[in-house]
Amino acid sequence: MPRGHGARASVRLHNDPDCAFAHPTGALSDEMMRIRSPKDFWAGLIFIAIGGGFVLLAQQYRLGDMHRMGPAMFPTLVGALLAALGLIVALRSFALDGAPVPRFDARPIGVSILAIVLFGIALQWLGLIAAVAVLVLVGAYAARDVRPLENLALAAVMIAFSVAVFVWLLGLPLPLWPTS
Repeated sequence: MPRGHGARASVRLHNDPDCAFAHPTGALSDEMMRIRSPKDFWAGLIFIAIGGGFVLLAQQYRLGDMHRMGPAMFPTLVGALLAALGLIVALRSFALDGAPVPRFDARPIGVSILAIVLFGIALQWLGLIAAVAVLVLVGAYAARDVRPLENLALAAVMIAFSVAVFVWLLGLPLPLWPTS
């Protein structure tokens, strides 16, 4: 079966009696376990990997018990729950039809990373107002359909929101304008 975009991945059950995976009656010799939803399958594996990473990284701290929880208890429980959710999603991909994995497009990721880096640089040198404007206006180009007037309006709203929340309500010492 050709591999590529839209191809269905499958796992063949062996009929060889010497194989450890052979069915004893040979009843499943012609059937295949198909991954019917590749998107869910890979999402489940990613959840399992991230959850397992949380559990492994938390082991360097003391776990404690339920009465006296240690610093590793919360990340261990969250990691285990995430891995269990990933297992459910991955197993579901064998039973339910779903969408194929879409093609990877590097433009949105690259533009988003560029916008975040420029935000950090602009915040340091130009202040919060210019940094938020740069973040919104550059980040908008991650999409294919850029609408300049809507992006300017969004930038104005995000500037007002950021100043109100971070400077006035939370009292963070962020410069609004460039400092000399």
